[in-house]
Amino acid sequence: MRLLLILSSLLSFPSLVSCARRELPTDAAAVNRAPRLEPDYVSITIPANIAPMNFTVSENGTEFLTRLSGEKGPTILVPGKTVRIPPRSWAELLSANRSGKIRIDVFARERDGWRQFDTVVNQVAEEPIDPWISYRLIEPGYEHFNHVTINQRNLEGFDERPIFENDTTSNWQCVNCHSYQNRRTDDMLFHLRNKHPGTVVVRDGVPWKVDLKVDQTISAGAYPAWHPTLKLVAFSVNDTFQIFHTQSPNRIEVLDSESDLVLYDVEKNEVSHILKTKDDFEIFPSFSQDGRWLYYCSAKLAMKSKPKTQERRDELITAKYRDLRYNVMRMSFDPLARRFGEPEVVVDAASQDKSASHPRLSPCGRYLMYCLCDFGFFTIWHPESDLWLKDLETGHVRPLTEVNSDDTESFHNWSSNGRWFLFSSRRDDGSYTRLYFSHFDEQGNCSKPFALPWSDPGYNLELMKSYNVPEFMVEPVRIDWRTLNRLGVAEAEKASYRGAE
Repeated sequence: MRLLLILSSLLSFPSLVSCARRELPTDAAAVNRAPRLEPDYVSITIPANIAPMNFTVSENGTEFLTRLSGEKGPTILVPGKTVRIPPRSWAELLSANRSGKIRIDVFARERDGWRQFDTVVNQVAEEPIDPWISYRLIEPGYEHFNHVTINQRNLEGFDERPIFENDTTSNWQCVNCHSYQNRRTDDMLFHLRNKHPGTVVVRDGVPWKVDLKVDQTISAGAYPAWHPTLKLVAFSVNDTFQIFHTQSPNRIEVLDSESDLVLYDVEKNEVSHILKTKDDFEIFPSFSQDGRWLYYCSAKLAMKSKPKTQERRDELITAKYRDLRYNVMRMSFDPLARRFGEPEVVVDAASQDKSASHPRLSPCGRYLMYCLCDFGFFTIWHPESDLWLKDLETGHVRPLTEVNSDDTESFHNWSSNGRWFLFSSRRDDGSYTRLYFSHFDEQGNCSKPFALPWSDPGYNLELMKSYNVPEFMVEPVRIDWRTLNRLGVAEAEKASYRGAE
């Protein structure tokens, strides 16, 4: 590791962080273009509380030197092709230039001398990003899940720690769908399938395991949505099956045979129906920040006659899977009476021959972000899936062209202040899902997305795992992962059924 020395200026200039005996070349020839950085941290907007955004200079050269600076704060000099920024100096630089700009100057030495690339200018936002995120790490295929973890990561540094690990409990225990109430971790849950099934629920910091499958429901709770203030969780309950492609780039489709919406009362350990339908497929519930609206997606598949068996029903659905197009719906919710209103259409994607999924309302309540693909709801296997935005005040709908790529954009979530969102994307190689972040301003404009930073800038591309279900958190999960792992193999307490809402 190269030793970096902090040299104090005797004049009123910013402090200089540099390697020993290193000076900027004074005779560098201009390249007249920006340097290629990996990850692509060029012309982006970043939070002032983000971890050092280390990168590799993807240019030819025998020697490299990078300078990071701003109008205020320290100037940082880092030698080498791989730029690892000292954390303390980086934090000082961002803090000093909050709501301002930082500059990155890259110098590369070749046989005939030094070259200087155009200065990279990145904006430092005024608004901070939530300090923690969590995600599931899983192989991108569908055959095996020997080692699946739910991890939490500190965005202000590089601290990553497990919340749950399935290989320390028993093989073939699939873990998914972690969720938090209002991005806090004293009330949270995640679901376990196959061996030792059940839902691990944390209420006021106390965890236990519950079986949400009751006789009156199709399945246990699948996709969850905490109410922001009440100890209630809306779930879709789904009877799913898969079909596999031999030639389609989608590879796999996950289809619903049946699905409904249920409400789980955490304090009473009771399940009740929100919607119970035979021919409508409901999925992906999501409460608004004020708790007065429940958004979800729904599709209808017309059948000329009612199939006599479940097997025949699945065959008919499989034959018409390309006709399954989901709209974004919503129902009002009265928190006092705990009653839901009538469903209404928010995004009529089916009329565009498209399908919408993963509706997420901004904390201010004005903007609805969702995924749009050709059909179905399992967007992670749809390369055409993009992020879209609807302004609920004006009714304007648009694709997020500032963010979308030529490959899959999928699961997304808002930060608590509504000025940042994260999403999963397969833009890097088409196979692995990785995390990206974007700034969202008051006018509804998005900045160029940037990849999750790591101490080793090549870590993301070398990790043979996909990031799944990214969630913002304002604090870490404090329960030790070993406690949750032991609970994972415990017998689940049975929930009771209260009846229809």
